[in-house]
Amino acid sequence: MRNLFITTAIATTLAGTAYAEDTATGGPIISGEFSIDIAENAAGNYGATTGLDLGIDAVGLAQVDLDFALDGNAIVLDDWTVGTSVAGALGVSLGTDQGVMPGAEGEQTLAAPAMGTAVKVEVGDAAVAVGFTDIAADLTDISNIQGAYTLELGTMAATVGGDYNLDSENIVLGAGVGGFNVAGMADLGGAVTYDVDAEAIGYEVTADAFGVTGYLNGDDGDMLQNIGGEYTYALGGAEVTAGAAYNITNETFTPTVGVNFSF
Repeated sequence: MRNLFITTAIATTLAGTAYAEDTATGGPIISGEFSIDIAENAAGNYGATTGLDLGIDAVGLAQVDLDFALDGNAIVLDDWTVGTSVAGALGVSLGTDQGVMPGAEGEQTLAAPAMGTAVKVEVGDAAVAVGFTDIAADLTDISNIQGAYTLELGTMAATVGGDYNLDSENIVLGAGVGGFNVAGMADLGGAVTYDVDAEAIGYEVTADAFGVTGYLNGDDGDMLQNIGGEYTYALGGAEVTAGAAYNITNETFTPTVGVNFSF
C-alpha cells in the first residue's frame, strides 16, 4: 500500500508538471486497459483475474505506467514504472518491470532471471538494467545486471541479451528474433536461452497469422513440451481473446478466455 501511495504521488506530480507546461507539451496523455482473463486455477475451477493498466505520458517530460490487479476484495499495485527520455535518444526508468531479456509467448521453458525493482537505461538500441535486492533497505545491494541489444533488419528485429546474478554468479544468455514474414501471410519468431550453471537450453518458436498467435517450446532434455495458441477478435471497443495451452509431457489442456477494454 505504501508503494501505491508513493507511485501515485509521483505520477500525480509528473502529470501536474506536464499540465503546467501544456504550452510546450500539450498536457499529459492518459491511456489504459482494463482486462478480464478466465482460466483454470490450481483447484480445478475456472476463475476470473482482473487487471488495470494506466499510462500517463507527459510528452517531453515523463512516462508513468501503473499496473493494478485485484487481490481478493482489494486493488493492489502489481507493477509500476516511472521514466523519462532526453532528446529522444536516452531513456531512464525506475520500476518493477524493467527486465530486458528476450522473451516469446508461452515462455514455459525459457530461463527467466528474476528482477525486482530496477533502474533501466536505454541508449538507442541498447539497454542495461540494474536490479536491487531491497531498494528500501540498501541502494548498494545489487541483485543482478541485465543487458540487451536489438538490431533492426527491415521488418525483422533480433535481440541478444544476458543476465548476471551477483549473489550466485550465474549467467543466463538469451537471443530472440521476430517479424520474419513468410509470403505476406505469417510472421515467425522465437527465442532461445542458456543457463550456464544449470547447463540448460530452452527454446520457443512463435507464429502470427490471421489473428492467431501460436507457439511451441521445449528444452535440450525434451524438445517438445508445450504447444499453445490464442485468437484475438476486435468486438466494438473491446478485444476478445480465446486460447489454449497443451502440456505434452503432463497431457494437460488449459483453455483461456479474455476481454480487454482500451481507453
